Amino acid sequence: MLRRSFSCLLARSLNGAPPTRRRAFCAAAAGNVAAADAVTAPSVLRWAVLPWSFFIGENVILSHNRSSLIDYLGDEERYHMLYNGVSTVACVSLGFGYFYRLHSALPLRPVSALAIGASFVLQALGLAGLSQTLPRVQTPFAPSEAVLPATRTDPKPTRQWVVRCPMDFRGEANKEVTNPDGLHGLHRVSRHPLLWSLAFVGLGAALAVPSVPQAVWLCGPALMALLGGAHIDFRHRRQLGGTLTAEEERVTSHLPFVAMASGAHAEGALGSARALFDELKAENAAIATLVAARWALGRGRR
Repeated sequence: MLRRSFSCLLARSLNGAPPTRRRAFCAAAAGNVAAADAVTAPSVLRWAVLPWSFFIGENVILSHNRSSLIDYLGDEERYHMLYNGVSTVACVSLGFGYFYRLHSALPLRPVSALAIGASFVLQALGLAGLSQTLPRVQTPFAPSEAVLPATRTDPKPTRQWVVRCPMDFRGEANKEVTNPDGLHGLHRVSRHPLLWSLAFVGLGAALAVPSVPQAVWLCGPALMALLGGAHIDFRHRRQLGGTLTAEEERVTSHLPFVAMASGAHAEGALGSARALFDELKAENAAIATLVAARWALGRGRR
């Protein structure tokens, strides 16, 4: 209704007006209509809130009632079909809401340099965590493990340089865990490291986008990590789809860095931090930090 009123006003104003005046009227009317839409539309924020509510809710409800649903449906395969189907619909709603309803959505807000700096820190942490799931990055040139014996022309033993794949696909499976608590890598940080890594990426982006509805949507992964991780712990304590012993719960934490900072690990807070640095794929984390810096610089220029 409001859009139609603007259109009628614009049409009447343009009758007999010169081209320059018409263009000015069009620009002014377009701005007024956009501002009116931001205020009077049936809350664009619902496309930021409802899809995430649906996604988190269906995950919690379907996983919490897993046993009852399997009994009702007849077998586990049908349960997985239901779970995966509903999750697919939820993911589609998330994508539709962000890319088709919240793209450049109003209202806008100023983004300070401090917010961009905080965004860089959070996204560097998140991307560094996600990068640990990838094969280790390594330099393509390295000295050979074989040592060439000394000769008359070269009296010192030498090593040859070899070319190797820039990504180490051998993995970390053969590395022995020597920590008394059985902890290794990101599990020192949280029992749900990938959930929180994605949450940090989303929170960092939320700080740096000028659109308020987009910022609300980007906080969704953090809410999923908080509620979803807590529900996973709830189920695992009761031996439903996993295990969480009292000892594991003592030496780990749901919230990132809480167990490490409190000294719950056998090495203490500082010792656990040093062990974490040694156990992580540092090259992957460095590349992830550079990506986060590139994003922050791009936002700073805008």
